[in-house]
Amino acid sequence: MSRKLPPLLGLRVFECVARHLSFTRAADELCVTQAAVSHQVKALEDWLGAPLFQRLSRTIKLTELGASLVGPLGQAFDMMAEATGQALEQDRSTPLTVATFDSFASAWIIPRLSRFRERFPDIDVRFIAKRQEDDVLASGDADLEIRFGHGGWPNLQVEKLMGESVLPVCSPALAEERGQPASLADVGDYPLLHDVFSIDWAEFLHHFGIHGVNVRRGFGFSHSHLVKRACMAGHGLALGRWPLVAEEVRSGVLVAPFEERLKLDDAYYVVCRKSLADEANVKAFAYWLLDEAELFLNPSEPSPT
Repeated sequence: MSRKLPPLLGLRVFECVARHLSFTRAADELCVTQAAVSHQVKALEDWLGAPLFQRLSRTIKLTELGASLVGPLGQAFDMMAEATGQALEQDRSTPLTVATFDSFASAWIIPRLSRFRERFPDIDVRFIAKRQEDDVLASGDADLEIRFGHGGWPNLQVEKLMGESVLPVCSPALAEERGQPASLADVGDYPLLHDVFSIDWAEFLHHFGIHGVNVRRGFGFSHSHLVKRACMAGHGLALGRWPLVAEEVRSGVLVAPFEERLKLDDAYYVVCRKSLADEANVKAFAYWLLDEAELFLNPSEPSPT
């Protein structure tokens, strides 16, 4: 239904003048000039076809029309202020839901969350674990998702976060026990660990032209973080996924006994529905992730604040 409304700015200015019965004090409250206040009131009076104030020598007085408007307008503005305040409060209090792989969350996001809290102390985030095949954006279960793949997802807002490579890693104790290998062909001297849903040892060794190694032996796990835990405990040599083993290698908890590293075609991406791309919380978390990825890839850069 179409509404015939007078100029809303004029109504706002009139209500302020009527409360103060002063053009000067209204101008101060609205942070505009007295001339601008007078112009808006005059425009509203022209629209109504009748005066709202009696201009006396040293003061102003509401006309009958003005007096009939000021009460309902004050109530209307109070209702609008309350409604927008509640909406803003609800928006601030609704946590942002981020879907990611549990391995990526535990290895890469959680160690950096203190910096997110420092930058955005008023934004609460709920993380949910996802499987590769889950489409949590289409189902509405998440506002933002960290995906691993090719990046070609139509009708979504997509930003590349970082690539991934695979490299052999083990505990320092295991490397010392087995001795420093001369080449990747010496992988057979180590017990092997397997990430059953990631690239396997046969594919990795074939890429570098290494053959004749029995890659079936050893423990296998269905989650990368379990593979990493077993590797840190000294149970074998694993194919670590960079960035998931980066902190452990940089700190010396794990070592990389071979130079070879296989760069994968797929990468990590920050993804959301285009309708949410400009939401303040979504943008804040996405930009923070991209800043952290830049810092991770270039560790000599200062920490983003």
